[in-house]
Amino acid sequence: MATVSGPYGLKPINLIGGQVFNGGVIREIPLTVNNTAAIFNGDLVQIGAASAGQPTVVTSTPTTSSVGLVGVCVGVRYQLAGQQLGYPLYAQYLPANAVTSGYTNIFIRVMDDPDALFQVQSLGSIPATAIGKTIALANFTGGTSSATGNTTTGNSVVALASSAANTGALACRIVDLVNNNSTFGGNFPSNPGDAYTDCIVKLNFGVHMYYQASGTTN
Repeated sequence: MATVSGPYGLKPINLIGGQVFNGGVIREIPLTVNNTAAIFNGDLVQIGAASAGQPTVVTSTPTTSSVGLVGVCVGVRYQLAGQQLGYPLYAQYLPANAVTSGYTNIFIRVMDDPDALFQVQSLGSIPATAIGKTIALANFTGGTSSATGNTTTGNSVVALASSAANTGALACRIVDLVNNNSTFGGNFPSNPGDAYTDCIVKLNFGVHMYYQASGTTN
């Protein structure tokens, strides 16, 4: 509920501009080096930060000058240590130090479309007047906060900041608020202006690496 703090990361729901959306195209990115932090469903993923082409979790809010952001984790697959039959395990998140634990054939499944729209909860109340404004992301696992992903659900706890601004370098632009266009009243789990408003956002232009002219830094 948007009256209770319960961040769940970024949830892909559509594409901007009425483009055809069939659940999103998922790119599987192999991981062959140890991950020092767990990667949860709804976390932002970057490549080139740990070593060439390796996916790692983003631990602080990106900006238009960030490097290597490739999209949002929508799950993982891997084989457990000692698994002989070769069946992959599909899961919501990848625990930290997976390679050390003996996991093999690890892939991070990423929604990498730079035009994707995401539903994400805010750490504060966001009014309808904030639509069109920019806003930072917060509550990153492994960042400066004490946030940790939910190992029961496998979901990220990344959230929007508590207020919007008009600063061009911030991570996201607010496209809409959940149920903002409803004509049936306010009896929904989430409504505009709730204490922890659920918003619909798009990564700000230049935040995603596909909308940057420069390459990654390895």
